[in-house]
Amino acid sequence: MLLLIPVGVLLVVSLLFNVATSVTKKFYNKTAPAGRESNWFYNTCMGIACLVFILIFSINPAVPDPFASITDLSLVSVGLGIVFGILVLAQSYTYMWALEIGPFSYTSVIVSLASLIAAISGLFFGESIDIYQYIGMGIMAFCIIFSTDKNNGGRKTSLKWLFAALMSCVTNGVLGVMQKIHQNTEYKSQSTAFLVSAFAFMTAVSALIWLYERKKAGENRFDPNAKQTGFALASGAVLAVPHVANLYLAGTLPSAVFFPIFNTGSLIITLIVATVFFREKLTRLQWLGIVLGIISSLFVSGTVSAWIG
Repeated sequence: MLLLIPVGVLLVVSLLFNVATSVTKKFYNKTAPAGRESNWFYNTCMGIACLVFILIFSINPAVPDPFASITDLSLVSVGLGIVFGILVLAQSYTYMWALEIGPFSYTSVIVSLASLIAAISGLFFGESIDIYQYIGMGIMAFCIIFSTDKNNGGRKTSLKWLFAALMSCVTNGVLGVMQKIHQNTEYKSQSTAFLVSAFAFMTAVSALIWLYERKKAGENRFDPNAKQTGFALASGAVLAVPHVANLYLAGTLPSAVFFPIFNTGSLIITLIVATVFFREKLTRLQWLGIVLGIISSLFVSGTVSAWIG
């Protein structure tokens, strides 16, 4: 069914729903206490909702067998999906670890640079990157750095923090590479099997960790209410859209175009949403970051190359 949607429209829809995930996560963080138990509860609910909606999106009533994409699977797709799920867990854990011991702003900068890892990986799939796209990636790095709030919350950097942030960055970048790998196999039509395997594994492990953290907390455990649970489930529901769309886009668009534009676009839209709806004030550097993000997208997308000829 994704074949019926223009690539540009699908990319915009994916960006908007990815930002919606961040917004619902922000609402969850405002109502839930900080800590590992709360984070793993969020991951569990998010994974359940995302898994359910991935299955719903895979049903196609327009064909004789509406559930064909669910039953179409192979060991390759399931295996790659489980590896993808392991990477999602590793990225989530190292990101939470980095935030616990270091500054939020610089953690976000390092993790966001993961898009460049996924972008350059296109070289291993026979894709070419011209000089203007490399320039665009460089401008994009400055966009990410300038767009981040420099409020560290009193936390300082350390070698342990740097290790956690770099591991989160690398695993985040490899997630994009895994999408590319699956979409370059003969089993690329089995996107549902890939995603269901990933999120079923991730959700199961997250639930076990949450129950362990809950038991360890004892009387101080976190008892989520309906609002907190609702935000966590809503976050997973909207997250299903970019995961389904991005797996298709990763196999359709060049890596040097898709990954940088998706990550930078999400960052820019998030900043604008924070300004308009949450009344957050942007600094001059953050506004400069937005401008640089738009300029870098023109370079990375190949628009500048086409203008220059």
